[in-house]
Amino acid sequence: MTDSLSNFIADYRPAIETALEAHLPLSTRCETGRLNEALRYAVFPGGKRWRPMFTLLGALLVGGAVKRALPAACAVEFLHTSSLILDDLPVMDDAELRRGRAALHVAYGEGMALLASLALLNQSYSLLACAARDGADAIAASRLICEATRCIGSNGMIGGQVADIEMRSTRAGAEALASRNLKTTALTRLMMTSGAIAVGAAENEIAALAHFGESLGAAYQVYDDVLDELGECESLGKTVRQDARHARPSFVAELGIEGACRLAASLIEEGKSALAEHFADCPEVSLLSEAADCIIGGAVNPATALVQSGS
Repeated sequence: MTDSLSNFIADYRPAIETALEAHLPLSTRCETGRLNEALRYAVFPGGKRWRPMFTLLGALLVGGAVKRALPAACAVEFLHTSSLILDDLPVMDDAELRRGRAALHVAYGEGMALLASLALLNQSYSLLACAARDGADAIAASRLICEATRCIGSNGMIGGQVADIEMRSTRAGAEALASRNLKTTALTRLMMTSGAIAVGAAENEIAALAHFGESLGAAYQVYDDVLDELGECESLGKTVRQDARHARPSFVAELGIEGACRLAASLIEEGKSALAEHFADCPEVSLLSEAADCIIGGAVNPATALVQSGS
């Protein structure tokens, strides 16, 4: 990691942590103490906060201010955490480990985990609405909420989770795997576009960021399949061999380890090219490109990818 990216993370990490704490949807009602504990347990496990960092970089790339993009950055982190909680439930992936410790449903029970996930999902929409309102742009407000519902809904993250369930014990081709990957690619698209939309980015700028986000999300999922096959629970901080345990199609099963790594590397390059083509050479493009390489971890040794840090 270069000093530029390391310094960016160090500079903005405190503001992100403060905003996440301030916007955590804690209940003030009686008998809701365990819900509040569960929310803190889910949202504050450490990590580099890659997703909100990407959201802020997307806003800065189009000339926006970090302060205006912070609510959107928090919304993205809450959405990501909500999706992880749901993904780990016994009726989904039935995973017991997440970010190096017990999954939320193991620590607090399935009912509390489900409610915490819904609280975070609900709060994310509120934050996106606030981000758009602060921009005082009615068109941007409408666009941001529409983008969020598209990315999260039945043709986005939720649809991808459905495909993940339905594909088990079946052989799948590239099209079916792409549908499953919506649970990653759609949220990564929102990660890249939400901050930019909140600060009033132009349509062509949003399109370039969306292209980058979808390419990054697709590459992330491919490498996640590789890490599920090669990694260990202790290093990844989550349950592994899930694809094999659920007899679930994956890019490793379809392409092999080397083929999957080549595909992920090509997807990253496609996304970086989309950014460079529209925004040319500027500091934010360099930081986004480097951060993408850091998260994926490199095609030579995917088992060392920073995805294992529980970002």
